[in-house]
Amino acid sequence: MKVRNICFVLFFLLCCACDPVTLLFGGTAAVGVVSVRNQEGISGSFSDTKLQTQINHALLKHDKNLFDKIELCVKHGMVVVIGYVDDISQKDMAMQTIKNVGNYKEIFDEISVQPFPTASDLANDSSITSKIKSSLLIDSNVQSLNYDITTVKGIVYICGTAQSKFERDVVINSARTTFKVKKVVAYIKINKGEKK
Repeated sequence: MKVRNICFVLFFLLCCACDPVTLLFGGTAAVGVVSVRNQEGISGSFSDTKLQTQINHALLKHDKNLFDKIELCVKHGMVVVIGYVDDISQKDMAMQTIKNVGNYKEIFDEISVQPFPTASDLANDSSITSKIKSSLLIDSNVQSLNYDITTVKGIVYICGTAQSKFERDVVINSARTTFKVKKVVAYIKINKGEKK
């Protein structure tokens, strides 16, 4: 589960350096140019990456088994903690460890006491996340870098900032209509000063 986060961070950092960006698919340039401006700029992106790294380090230092069971969705200082743990004490331990890191604006607990996803679940989740990210990246109504998306057991978690209610609805609808998505949990704020 952690490998896909590292790959996305690398892709994310490359995209931050370009605005607008010409997308490449299969070695050929896509028709048109897609704007991928990040709401908080490169410094905000690095702050999110730093926060996620600090949280992962704290979890790993505290309990490697717990670290392996937790996924994070981090955007603009908002942290959504996702995972499947064996019992309520592990859930409490994970949340307390993360809260002790600090540096976040808001934190949301989406940890469930359930069996960990299977290898098949993980492959399916990765595919779902990739499809949603690709869809948002080419949608001119969405500033895709303003969102972090994580899928666990077919449930899609989205956190970020929309420029309008319309953009938020487009993002949520894109996730809901993606094949094999069971549910969408969205923590999306509308940018202050923008139309609802």
